Formats: sequence, structure tokens, C-alpha cells
Amino acid sequence: MTKKDCQNRIRVVLADKQITNRWLAEQMGVTDMTVSRWKTNKIQPSMAQFVEIARLLQVDIKELLEVDFGKEKKMVSDIDNMAKELADEMTIVNIQSQKLQGKASINKEKIDNNTVVRKMLMERGINPDDLL
Repeated sequence: MTKKDCQNRIRVVLADKQITNRWLAEQMGVTDMTVSRWKTNKIQPSMAQFVEIARLLQVDIKELLEVDFGKEKKMVSDIDNMAKELADEMTIVNIQSQKLQGKASINKEKIDNNTVVRKMLMERGINPDDLL
């Protein structure tokens, strides 16, 4: 969940209920500027503050924390596609490796799956050590 999603929901709920920054600030024991920063995505309230904001605004906390998961779903889809491509390439590497086994002049890098996989991951901007 991004910070922007949370602050934008606070802004919308305050506007819908016609509640001022000053009123919420007084109730929360913070400054008007703090509320303004929540609404403009400069800072994010703590989870305890979200709970208190929801109570004061008489809304379900889920309404304040509502998130559009469209971007996250796309990222998961992209990762799934990359994993499928990697699996397909690994199959090709394994077939090539089997064909090359037994030949005396084989370059070790061509049949070393770990090296090939590391290289493919690095080409995609993924550090293989982060996956371990």
C-alpha cells in the first residue's frame, strides 16, 4: 500500500463530511499543518493515528485504508511472466547442457546452469543473491 493511497482517502473523507483541518487537528492533538501534510502526501499518520481518525470521522478504518491494487496486480503479473520466461529459458539451457555433456572442448560457462541463471537474472536487473 502506498502512502498516496492513504492520504488521498483521508482528504476525500474529510471533504465528504465537510470537516476542516483545524477541527481534526484539535481532536487529534496535532497542528493544522500536520493534517494538511497527511492530506497532501507529505507525511503519513501512524496506524494508531489512522485508528483515531477513523473513530473521530465515524468511518470504518477500511474506508481510510482503501487501496487500489491494480498496480500491485500488474506487478505480480509481470513477475509471473518473468518467472515463466526464466523457466522456459532454463529448459532450453538444460537441453543444451545435456547435448554438450561429454564433449571435451565444452566451455564450462555454457553448461553451468547456475552461471547461466545468474546471468539471465542480472540482465533483468535482479540480483540473484537477493533471492537466496
